[in-house]
Amino acid sequence: MAMSVQEFANIVTDKEKLLAWFERNKSSVKAWGAFIAVVFVLFFLFSDGDFSFLMTLSSLIGMFSFLMVVYKIEISKSCAGVSLKMIECYLVLIFARLCSIIPFEGYLPYDRSGDWLYQTVEGISFCLAGSIVYLCRYRYKDTYDPSADTLNHLFLIIPSAALALLFHPSLNAFMPADVSWTFALYLESVCVLPQLFMFQKEGKVEPFTTHFLAGQALSKVLSFIFWISSYSELNDPTKTLKSFVGVWVIVMQIVQLIVMGDFIYHYIRCLSKGVPVQFILTEDV
Repeated sequence: MAMSVQEFANIVTDKEKLLAWFERNKSSVKAWGAFIAVVFVLFFLFSDGDFSFLMTLSSLIGMFSFLMVVYKIEISKSCAGVSLKMIECYLVLIFARLCSIIPFEGYLPYDRSGDWLYQTVEGISFCLAGSIVYLCRYRYKDTYDPSADTLNHLFLIIPSAALALLFHPSLNAFMPADVSWTFALYLESVCVLPQLFMFQKEGKVEPFTTHFLAGQALSKVLSFIFWISSYSELNDPTKTLKSFVGVWVIVMQIVQLIVMGDFIYHYIRCLSKGVPVQFILTEDV
């Protein structure tokens, strides 16, 4: 990783390399630049500047990642390289999260962004994930390859639900809503596995799917930073199973970062060396 940081620093300090990098990634830079501008506007208009805005920012980055996938699929008229199983996992988990954060306030950001913005962003993410499922299953179904998307997502969904029933906080003081939020968190920790397995099976990647995973990873890093500073609020010392549930939540988030760790390492290597991300699986990158 140190080598990647040094290589990236070399690009930043070398004007020619920096310009070449911007030229190769012009469309992505423009998209992320516009996104950052929108985030600043939302932060100043709908936030109190509270630390909990990290939750909303995490959700915004996740939403933007889904938007970019929808855009790329529509532009290319192809779902090649997209794991439908992964997107269906996201669809399920976002719906579960919405069931917890719309009627209740226990897991919302403390600042004004938790009044409506956070829930709205999650709702948009749900619609975008549903759109991707529709595009893969119907509109561009001939371009989707189910033979490469072989990891059964029920093996991820069912254990996540079982764990959520056993280990969940009680910030909503309503068990179904607490279980829904926890189930979403647990499933989110492993839902990228179908896409990573698909990468390995096909031996190739589409650039927009790698950017999607990178965006999701950044989103979860921000979420992790927030909850690691607030996890003690999830514990209920009066109940045995819930006395350490905050620690369990952090552990599951660490699992997600570990699951994506190798991918993110090679993603950063590609960026630092100026190699197109479709070559992320190449051994010598």
